[in-house]
Amino acid sequence: MRTLSFGILTAVAFSCLFLCGCNNSENTEFREFSEQDRLNSLEVESAGTSQTAKPESSSQSPIEVEVAASPDEVGSSALNSEPITVPMSLTPEVAEQGSSSEKPASDDTTIAKVAPANAEVMSPASTSSDNPAGQMTPLEPKLLIAEKTFQKEGPQQALRVSFDDIDLLKVLNMEPVPENAPEMFPDWLKNLDGKQVLIRGFMYPTLSKSGITYFQHVRDNEICCFGRTPKIYDRISTILQADKPTNYIQGRPYDVLGTLRMDPIYEDGEWLQLYLLEDAVVLDK
Repeated sequence: MRTLSFGILTAVAFSCLFLCGCNNSENTEFREFSEQDRLNSLEVESAGTSQTAKPESSSQSPIEVEVAASPDEVGSSALNSEPITVPMSLTPEVAEQGSSSEKPASDDTTIAKVAPANAEVMSPASTSSDNPAGQMTPLEPKLLIAEKTFQKEGPQQALRVSFDDIDLLKVLNMEPVPENAPEMFPDWLKNLDGKQVLIRGFMYPTLSKSGITYFQHVRDNEICCFGRTPKIYDRISTILQADKPTNYIQGRPYDVLGTLRMDPIYEDGEWLQLYLLEDAVVLDK
């Protein structure tokens, strides 16, 4: 009796296990993998591939890329040109190379196009005059002061002369001064040759600070201190008496007493000297 009951319980347990395992499947029948199953699998894979590739195929359509015009094309018909079309199939490197041909070649090229072709870069010396002497149209010499008299001063009764009196632009309208200028001097200017004169001016910078016996006596302080080369009639070569040298006088005017000479020196198209004071003495008061 016990053996029969144990057998019944065992059979019931196996039945329950069998039923639980088979209910999880809709079809428990065993069958082989057929040709139809293979075709169905290929169709499923094809459908999945086409859905994945769809965005990529749509990206093959070209896009329009507008490239900035170069400086040469500004204001020309290039402003109305069509935008460049770059297919998306091109790699980024190829697309960049295609558009780079429209860019300016360099910053130097841009600068050269902004600046006028005839622009001149001005040096510090050339900025001091709107019409440099090298480019000045020569004036026609003509006598502007026909007569002139001078007063005598001091115990030596020297003639008081100023740089205005020997200014050839004011006397003869000369600019620049031609080589034959002394031939056109008026009589009153020629007659100053050999006369003892007093003339006030400034000392052009010298190499020595003391014991000076020769220097350039110039018209004004601006010529001395700001590096301008004085015009030939704005300076007088001065030779002092050997026993009466002078020290350098900076930035203030003084008188020189001496014998005025018309002593022109013109070499290689350039004036070296026009006036000379000899046997001179500096009167620094």
